[in-house]
Amino acid sequence: MGAVARSRSTLVRVVVTLAALAVVLVGADLAARAVATGRVERELQTRLALPQRPEVSAAGGSFLLQALRGRYDDVSVTAARVPSGDVVLDDVRVLLPAVRVPLRALATGSGTAAVDAGTFTASVGFAELVQQVDTGGLDVRLTRAGEDVRASTSVRVFGLGVELALTVQPRLEGRSVRLVPLSAQAAGQEVPLARARQLLRGTGVELLDGWTVALDEVPAEVEVRSLRVTDGGVLARGDVLATTAVLG
Repeated sequence: MGAVARSRSTLVRVVVTLAALAVVLVGADLAARAVATGRVERELQTRLALPQRPEVSAAGGSFLLQALRGRYDDVSVTAARVPSGDVVLDDVRVLLPAVRVPLRALATGSGTAAVDAGTFTASVGFAELVQQVDTGGLDVRLTRAGEDVRASTSVRVFGLGVELALTVQPRLEGRSVRLVPLSAQAAGQEVPLARARQLLRGTGVELLDGWTVALDEVPAEVEVRSLRVTDGGVLARGDVLATTAVLG
C-alpha cells in the first residue's frame, strides 16, 4: 500500500508540475504575442499616419514557435480608417497567409520581412465619395439603390427647386472608380440622361459620362478587383501582391 501511495503522490506532483509549466508557457506565449503585435501596430500607425492604432494578429498557433521558425501564419491587419491620398478608406482588413521575419530581425527591429500574397477589403463611405466629385456646390446625397447608387440633389428651374436623382453604377477603370449614370429622374418622373445633364449644366456641373474618384495613392502592392454597393458606401475587394518590407 505504501508503494502505491508513493506512486500516486509522485504522479500527482508530475501532473501539477506539468500543469504549472503549461500555464507559464501559455503566459509567455501570450506576452510575446502582445509585445510583438503591439510593436507592429505602432509601426504601422506611424508609417501610414493612421488616426487610430490598427489591430494585428497572427492566428497560426503558438506565437513562440512561429517566432522561432521565422514564419507567422494567418496574419490579419485591420484598421478603422486609412488615409489614401484624398480618399479615406474605412474598415480596412488585410489577410495574409504568411509573413516571414527572421528571429534576429524581430529581436533587433531591423531587417527584411517577406510577405506572401493575400487579400484585402475596404469601404469608401457615401459621404467620402461625395467629397471626391465635383458637385458644383450642390448638396448631393448618395444612397444605396440595389446594386447601384442613387445620387439626389435639388436644382433650380425657373426659380423653383426641382428634385433631381441619378442612378449611377460604380465601375473600376484602372486605378479609379467611375460613377457611371444609368438613368435619371426629375420631380419623381423618368427623364432622359441628356435632360439631367442639361439641368446640372445650368448649375455649373458637367456630368458628361459620370464622376471619377482616383485611387492613385493606394499602394502599388494592392490591386482592386471588384466593387459592391453596401448600405453605407462601396466595398472594394482585391489582392495584396507578394512583397518585401524593410524593418526599422
